[in-house]
Amino acid sequence: MKLDKKDLFIFGAFLVLVLVFFAKFLTGEQVLAFKDLSRYFYPLRHFMVEQVRAGQWPLWNPYIFCGFPLLATLQIGFFYPLSLLYFILPFNLAFNYFTILHYLLAACFMYLLLRYYQLSRAAAFLGGLVFAFSGYLLSVSNMNTSLMAVVWLPLVLLVYDSLLKQRTFLKIAGLASLLALQFLGGEPTIVFVTVFLLVAYAIVFAASRQACLSGLLCLAGAGLIALGLTAVQLLPFLELAGYSDRVARTAYGLITMRSFPPRELINFIFPYFFGNQAVFGGMTETIIGKNFQDWLISPYLGILPLVLVFFAFAKRRKKAFFFLAAAVIALLLAFGKYTPLYYVIYLMPGFSLIRYPVKYLFLLNFSLVVLAAFGFERLMFLVAEQREHLGRLAGYLLWLLLGMLGVFLAGFFGRAAIFAFLARNYSPKLPAYFFELLAGMIEFNLLSFFFVVVYLFGLWLLLFLAAKDKIKRFAFAGLLILLTAADLFANGSTVAVPVAATVFSAVPPNYQILLKDKGLFRFFYTPELEKKNRYIAGEDYNDALLETKDNFTANWHMLDHFFDLCGYESVQPLELTAFYEEAFKQEKLTRNLPYLSRFNVKYIASERPLGSAFLKLLRSKNKYGLEVYLYQNLNVMPRAYVLYGNKGPEWSWTRVKFLKYSPNEILISARAEQEDARLFLSEAYYPGWQAFVDGKEAEIQRANDFFRSVRLPRGSHTVRFVYLPLSFRLGGLISLLTVLGLLAGGAYYYQKARQS
Repeated sequence: MKLDKKDLFIFGAFLVLVLVFFAKFLTGEQVLAFKDLSRYFYPLRHFMVEQVRAGQWPLWNPYIFCGFPLLATLQIGFFYPLSLLYFILPFNLAFNYFTILHYLLAACFMYLLLRYYQLSRAAAFLGGLVFAFSGYLLSVSNMNTSLMAVVWLPLVLLVYDSLLKQRTFLKIAGLASLLALQFLGGEPTIVFVTVFLLVAYAIVFAASRQACLSGLLCLAGAGLIALGLTAVQLLPFLELAGYSDRVARTAYGLITMRSFPPRELINFIFPYFFGNQAVFGGMTETIIGKNFQDWLISPYLGILPLVLVFFAFAKRRKKAFFFLAAAVIALLLAFGKYTPLYYVIYLMPGFSLIRYPVKYLFLLNFSLVVLAAFGFERLMFLVAEQREHLGRLAGYLLWLLLGMLGVFLAGFFGRAAIFAFLARNYSPKLPAYFFELLAGMIEFNLLSFFFVVVYLFGLWLLLFLAAKDKIKRFAFAGLLILLTAADLFANGSTVAVPVAATVFSAVPPNYQILLKDKGLFRFFYTPELEKKNRYIAGEDYNDALLETKDNFTANWHMLDHFFDLCGYESVQPLELTAFYEEAFKQEKLTRNLPYLSRFNVKYIASERPLGSAFLKLLRSKNKYGLEVYLYQNLNVMPRAYVLYGNKGPEWSWTRVKFLKYSPNEILISARAEQEDARLFLSEAYYPGWQAFVDGKEAEIQRANDFFRSVRLPRGSHTVRFVYLPLSFRLGGLISLLTVLGLLAGGAYYYQKARQS
């Protein structure tokens, strides 16, 4: 497949569409920052950039969980090649452009796959447009590790299909590189499912059994190479997984959280039917109940592409039915706990480690886009060659439109009765706000219904004109694409939530209190406050984010270099997280304050007053229905100290001096007054840390279940802690050797090709 000027023109058109859609984010004054983007990815990647610019590997994050691996979590995407943007642009611009670039890649890669499948440029353009601006892909801008992995899927399939037809070293290396890119993007689920898809693809489309076997062997080879390429990231991740809640906490109920409820299938036709969580205040459990998922904002891919799917099976039947099967399987997997099938899936190796079954919708979305492009191609054939069929299609569609118009009018004029009927299901004691929200949802869904009628009417008009030979094929295709773009842009525009860049640099009142303290300390928020902080409130989204920041929502603090006892990560330390959730419940918090003192917790935030002589109230507030009390712990212990004796009343301690405190290295000056002394450091005990006492390596022992200690002989000492884990060094060596091997292999086959 060779590209020409027309293809490059289409890529330019994709670029224009992407820039128009994301126009408000191009200056950096507004940041793409809905949910996890603002409160998770922004602080993490900002910290990654800080470390790299300071000349350090971004290996360790001292600001959460009393210290936690950073690179190993996958989420920062440090080795993902496009992350280079973060180091060459101002951060806010890089944060926006990094995400925006992936929508351009999504459109272009889907276009290339569909052209490879020998579809027309118009059909391929439609596919690229729908893929890039589908509700699924726009939704995962919020969780852009999924975005970073999914956009490469069309290219993966293209290369593998080509590999099945002609097996070469370069194609195997290309497939391996693409699989590696998917993994380095930070979402292993996408890679896991992609490999299953490729296995099925080889079984169905290989020309013979021998070709199928060869294709599967090539896939295995590419997989091994991909493992080598990603070893620098993979080995630290596997090491972390063994200490995290991902491996140990795999109960069925936990794994199936955020399953896709079957009732939400209606969102494929009427977007945001149950509310739009991307619109501030646009979704509430009080109105729609508990059976909803809040991971994916919208699965909507346009009403016209959904109609086009039904045209896909008249031609290219084998591929069409393959992608239909993939779509059905993906949907069944996404249903999760709502289908008995998932009990069987849960027992299969690998699947029990994947949380949030709704993630499987990426394959459904991808498959439906391909089918829509196939359907578009078939419809264009009818326009060009069999116009007599279009009249019948227009007739059927007209009857459907008349029926839908009748339903709409009945709903519009009966909306008061609909409201009264639904309102009876709620307690009359609910605040008026919730009933206003219910009325708004009814109005919105009626409007959505109206626009579905409008877009289907547009399709009917095009079919009618084509049947009467009143419109040319080119104009038919262009207008159909235009209608689809209008639908996707109108419904997707709310998903790209802007936040003023000043929100990230703002210092709310509680932060101002902590910033006055120049010491080395941690802060703590109760588990109850952490749960309440998940539901934000404010005058608008900017104000709401500032409130969550002031209320100590996890990870915001990293921007101001505060240290949190806990925090938020996609993988979390099993023991510390379990201890936090159990030991600091409301009824246990006061009596467990001594733990917080030992953990270097100086400031405590709670959703209720705390009664203790050792706590000094610094500030309280009650805003948007949430009470927050900020206390100073007067009994706080230093981050590190020399400890004498064992547990019980016998122990005592003396102070130490920090000579250096950085993420990957800590240097302490300590004096032991007795022989039986230990340097206690309330930093997380984790493999990969080494200790040196006066230049000689010393054993790091686990202390107080979570922390580190080193034995000290009597006298003055300099103790150095360094984090440079073997998993990172070994993985880096494997990845380097793999890259060198690929370069050598590429050079060999290039010379061989020249000689032949």
